[in-house]
Amino acid sequence: MKLLTKAQQEDMAYQVSLKSRDIDICMFSALDGSLPKEMLLDALMLYVNSDGGFGHGLYIDNYNVNSSVYQVYEAFRLLDMLGFDSKCDNELYDMIINKACNYLYNRVPPVKGVWNPNTKSNNDYAHSKEFEYNEENKKLFGLHPSAALLGYTLLFVKPTKAYYKKALKELETVLKEFYSKEEFTKYELISFNSLLNSLRKTNLLVEDQKKIEEKLTEYVKKVISLDFANKDANRPLDVALYLNDSAFDDLKNKQLDYLLDTIASHGMWDYNGSWGYDKYAEEDSAKLKWIGCGTVNNYFLLKKYGRLEWFKL
Repeated sequence: MKLLTKAQQEDMAYQVSLKSRDIDICMFSALDGSLPKEMLLDALMLYVNSDGGFGHGLYIDNYNVNSSVYQVYEAFRLLDMLGFDSKCDNELYDMIINKACNYLYNRVPPVKGVWNPNTKSNNDYAHSKEFEYNEENKKLFGLHPSAALLGYTLLFVKPTKAYYKKALKELETVLKEFYSKEEFTKYELISFNSLLNSLRKTNLLVEDQKKIEEKLTEYVKKVISLDFANKDANRPLDVALYLNDSAFDDLKNKQLDYLLDTIASHGMWDYNGSWGYDKYAEEDSAKLKWIGCGTVNNYFLLKKYGRLEWFKL
């Protein structure tokens, strides 16, 4: 089995510290154990707006300084990667979660359990094509990141809080739509993997957990791809990340091997994505930022699946 060696990890940590955003440095350092995970809370404060939402380019392909649902999803995704949950006894954590949920459930409340991930003001700032505020992209995202956000709410908020109860109610509607759907976008597959993981962590809706996994497994088997270089493909570690069917084990291992084989000479992973049009010069700077962010995401996967030869404790 291929592993990320101790020397590679040490070099990677050094390169991330030199070439990445502060928040990506924080994430990598927390994942490798050289900094406490609570440092992420301070890093996230650089992206929080007065309305409690997140903006300021937290998600790299959207330079909007204003809050949007998708940028809240990105903040919650990072918190989940480091293992935060409602048991966290930290005042800053409580403040971030409470304000973000106020933004989600009161300022931009979901309609039948679904949020529009984009906001009108996206169009006033540099952004990739998928973050243009239009009906086409609303359909592209579908139930994403709504399903994931409802799961994160149940994971991050104490059961006695109103937001927790609101999330459970909205989730009923989302699950009805999920069970009735015959096709899913890649975004939706990612979102329901995330929801499944949150439900497992909170031990909620056990019967629904089984039904969600069964439906996802059946569908993903039909659409999964080994085109690892294509960010739009249905890659195993995107669409089957939290699916436990043994049919995915070999595919996940092949993608992990691919990750280890494609580390660039500079010690990190290159980024080959595109904004989908030549509209904004900021795309060039975004591609540089993605090197650090993508390295964090890949390192997380290698750690999750035991592909680190050694890491700091």
